[in-house]
Amino acid sequence: MIVDIETHPLLGACFARTNPGLISMVKRYTIYEHSPELLVAEMDAAGVDRAFLISYDAEDIVWELEYKGFSIEDYAGGRKYSLAGVRRFPDRFWWFNTVKDPRRKDAPALVRQDFADGSSGIKLFPAFLQMHLNDPALLRVFDEVAKAGARALVSIQKILPGRSIPHAQYFAELAEVLERFPRTPILLMQAGAVDPLTPGIKPVLELVRRFPNLYLGAGFVGEVWDDGTEYPFANYQRRIETLVKGVGADRVMWGTDWPWFEDKMKYTQAVDAIRKHAHYMTAAEKALFLGDTAARFMGAA
Repeated sequence: MIVDIETHPLLGACFARTNPGLISMVKRYTIYEHSPELLVAEMDAAGVDRAFLISYDAEDIVWELEYKGFSIEDYAGGRKYSLAGVRRFPDRFWWFNTVKDPRRKDAPALVRQDFADGSSGIKLFPAFLQMHLNDPALLRVFDEVAKAGARALVSIQKILPGRSIPHAQYFAELAEVLERFPRTPILLMQAGAVDPLTPGIKPVLELVRRFPNLYLGAGFVGEVWDDGTEYPFANYQRRIETLVKGVGADRVMWGTDWPWFEDKMKYTQAVDAIRKHAHYMTAAEKALFLGDTAARFMGAA
């Protein structure tokens, strides 16, 4: 089984026509819808069986939008849009919805509704919320996840020096969450949003070794892309190799972050970069990394 653990169907984002000079039409999500139907077609062409469909709306990501010079009107998509796709392709997607700011909305109640509507778990952006992971309001959300026997995806993006809680603090708080919820599978997206080719990856690897319910996602790994369009993406491969050698392919999961990288690599290339060129992995390790670990994370293996 091949599983993509990070996809985001959307109507459009960072629109080129209303942001001249700021964004290029080469990034096709700026001018075209990237629907669940298109994603399934890409998956079929690449031989991908299932995907984590992660939904968020402009309110959820406004921190990053504004940092990059956009506004809340520059993203179209979200819960309703994604859920319609999940219901159309129930055998292809596991759905994760993003947690709303618990200081503004009843986040636990919204999470319960997501579970009632078929969600497999939550997606949490603590840095976008400017909240500590061990904030009591977020711990109540984790309580709902634990009660539902669900999963949590945690993304520590975007850390801005002087404006954000530092990575080290978040990693310490994540350890508290993992200790409090030892039976809840948690996936740390982007490998903790620190570059695996730097010493900053060490505390991330140590957390995975320490907590058996923690896994690493490798979509936009390290929140770094420096390969341009040069397939099979040598620097990306080096980062994946560091993670796999550091904690094992049974703790790291492949993902594309579709459609955000379509201007850099085609969907099939994202699979083939590993399938055909990740020579640092055995066939068994490739199978784990490309999907078997994700299936086990979801209780499907």
